[in-house]
Amino acid sequence: MWTGADVPDFAAGKAPDYKPQPDSIGLDALSGTDPFILKADGKGWLFTPTGLVDGPLPTHYEPMESPATNALYPSQQNSPVLKAWNVDGNPRAEPEDPSFPYVLTTYRLTEHHLSGVMSRWLPWLAELQPELFVEISPELAGEKGIANTEVVRVITPRAEITAKALVTRRMRPMIVAGKTIHHVGLPWHWGYQGLVTGAVTNDLSLMVGDPNVTIHESKAFVCNVEKWAP
Repeated sequence: MWTGADVPDFAAGKAPDYKPQPDSIGLDALSGTDPFILKADGKGWLFTPTGLVDGPLPTHYEPMESPATNALYPSQQNSPVLKAWNVDGNPRAEPEDPSFPYVLTTYRLTEHHLSGVMSRWLPWLAELQPELFVEISPELAGEKGIANTEVVRVITPRAEITAKALVTRRMRPMIVAGKTIHHVGLPWHWGYQGLVTGAVTNDLSLMVGDPNVTIHESKAFVCNVEKWAP
């Protein structure tokens, strides 16, 4: 019987001394000592001896853009092996740049189907989420004189866009090394085509990639937010 916090990839009741028959297939082909099918040897690993550029042990680095220094490793702000594209139109802010004091993260919306490519063309989903918004905390809204649903500018070193402010307690100030840092959020489903259109959130993002598979680091970067004055 399997016990513990881990969830094995075979039936929890499989005996540790179970040996599969040579012609076994599927889960029946896993022995009682090989519970993790995503590992080459079926065993649980505390570290990754091969295959990761930033291995063998995971650690914390700040994103390429951050309003804070790396409190865990002060001498190494970012991953030393991340993939950065040094191309025109992709400037980046230095850590703690006062011109871009806020953390910006991007995300999906529950009402949207997978991504904007699909959802912006579906009438029901377009009706549920008709336009781009930026979530900000009541504290940041108070500092900036921004009321709920007012149009604001969201600015990064790459570009700026406009969106309606959604003032919400979902976003809360953080205290990092004794300093208040605000967090704002932008969904990324809108674009210049569709039943409903809007500014493109990824125009703001920084082109930085994970060192192993170059997944885009557009989920966290820095920005500024200002009330829009047409």
